[in-house]
Amino acid sequence: MRFNPATSRVGNIGQVKLRYIRGGDVLHDDEDVVVRGGELDPIVLRRDAQRNHEIYGVYAISVFAVRDITLDEMAQHAPLVRFDRLTLVKAGVIQAAGLKLEATGRNPRHFDISFDQLDDGIERLCHCDHVVVDNPYHED
Repeated sequence: MRFNPATSRVGNIGQVKLRYIRGGDVLHDDEDVVVRGGELDPIVLRRDAQRNHEIYGVYAISVFAVRDITLDEMAQHAPLVRFDRLTLVKAGVIQAAGLKLEATGRNPRHFDISFDQLDDGIERLCHCDHVVVDNPYHED
């Protein structure tokens, strides 16, 4: 009998992509601010978290730490320039809500807000104290 990974407990190669986690890169409570393109719309957040789960096997939302450059500079570059509004949240507020901030990807400013349960995570994130600002550099 020939081995068939599709029907075995082993599964198929390529079903879930391994996330690149930057070890030791942490945000410090209320000193650090993260920014996300757009507002905290539960429908958009749910869709983005589900897409992340399909790729990486983890419910997560992408954000960027405002570090080494100003928010004004960040707003002028992709991906934030695509959004007419930007949401700002302090790292400590996210962590106090029981959500995880993980340094992911090769961009030193990129982080994921991750959570175990989709609906609970979205609700916790939407109830975080946050500020929404206009992005004057927005381009379609």
